[in-house]
Amino acid sequence: MSKVFLVDLDNTLYPSELGVFDLVDRRINEYMIRYLGMKPEEVPRKRIEYWHTYGTTMAGLMKHYGIDPYHFLEFTHDIDVSDKIKPNPLLREKLKKLECVKVVFTNAPLKHAQKVLELLGVIDLFVDIFDIISADFIGKPHRYPYQKIIELTKAKKYLMADDMENNLKTAKELGIFTVYVGDRSSVGDIKVRKLEELPEDLVNSL
Repeated sequence: MSKVFLVDLDNTLYPSELGVFDLVDRRINEYMIRYLGMKPEEVPRKRIEYWHTYGTTMAGLMKHYGIDPYHFLEFTHDIDVSDKIKPNPLLREKLKKLECVKVVFTNAPLKHAQKVLELLGVIDLFVDIFDIISADFIGKPHRYPYQKIIELTKAKKYLMADDMENNLKTAKELGIFTVYVGDRSSVGDIKVRKLEELPEDLVNSL
């Protein structure tokens, strides 16, 4: 492959304002209370601690509580997003114009990614989905999943779009051209408010 575009899923292929990840967030909190016996008031502190230390809440819970990651992912992503995510023809046209192999690169599980891509109407434009299970449960921004996907694809050039600064910082360290999607970050070789605003001429010339 000559050029691979790694595209994050949640809050990147659709705007964060849709509130999809808020649903996952609530399920994570519920999991920690229901299955680990945590008090509601201690959950936010634990999640921040694990996010800063391990990159994801799940990684922290695996290390400190020995949770089953498959059960965790099934429970936390058991959400109905059909009323929030609709087909996006503009996104579809933009992705079709990009002259590169497109791969979803997400900390979410495969089933959730497939559901989101189907609802957006773009699943056929991605050759693969590299999810948290593909990454052996080691999520971005840890270097491991980046290195694994690079080893699997062996492309000459990589681009990556994400809404999380830390995820893009790791990508930059590995020589990946970065696209920040959102309206807050100073990180990224280029920044767009929505992925459908990505300048295809620039991407295709890389």
